[in-house]
Amino acid sequence: GASRPAGTPRPPPRSRRPVRLALLLLLAAAAHAQPAPDALLDAWRADWRRAASGVEAVTARESSAWTVEGPRGRTRVEARGTLRYDGGRPERSLDEVRVDGRRVSADRGRGQGRRWERAFGPAGREVHAPPALPGVALARADARGIAEDRIGGTPAWRVDLDTPLDEARVWFTRSASSPRLLAARFEGRRPRGGRIVREVRYVRVEGLDVPAEARTTFTARQRRRLREYFVTLTAVGTYTGHELR
Repeated sequence: GASRPAGTPRPPPRSRRPVRLALLLLLAAAAHAQPAPDALLDAWRADWRRAASGVEAVTARESSAWTVEGPRGRTRVEARGTLRYDGGRPERSLDEVRVDGRRVSADRGRGQGRRWERAFGPAGREVHAPPALPGVALARADARGIAEDRIGGTPAWRVDLDTPLDEARVWFTRSASSPRLLAARFEGRRPRGGRIVREVRYVRVEGLDVPAEARTTFTARQRRRLREYFVTLTAVGTYTGHELR
């Protein structure tokens, strides 16, 4: 083209700021793009398997309270002890048990699940039991929906699941490649009454998401002397000091 006359000011360089801003917006959108629910669940399962490789057991300190409420009033059993997960059903070792504030033998707490099962059916033992590790609880779940949500103030993906026994809803951090499990809710019908609901919050320890808090509720229908009434079973537990062995 024609040469610029001497003394003519050079035009200002074209700004690249709009281009950079557009690229940043595109990268942010890609980072938060909604993943497929089954892909998100599979990514979490793959992380779980990698973190669990070589782990023989997970232990934690437990503090739990079990409550029975019905026409005869309310009974509350509190216990402290240790949980051990070694791939099967969690094992519970109790150090201290109180019934309505009065200290009793630890055997009373250990036998609570069996007594609830005799009185209220299999759901009684299920309510009394601690939550399973999520790698077991979600092993055969099928994802069927996903949505943006928040839990405890943290942005999350909420994924709806079907499991062999219950419907479930879980919350993952918004990472498509390496999601962390924040919480879960399992709900389903059981004999002798209404629905059982278990809600669990998780904490990450050495790459594994493990239960930190749990609440389970079941309402059992009972009939005695031609009279029908309902009894509500509730279990609330906290789990701390996790160790992987």
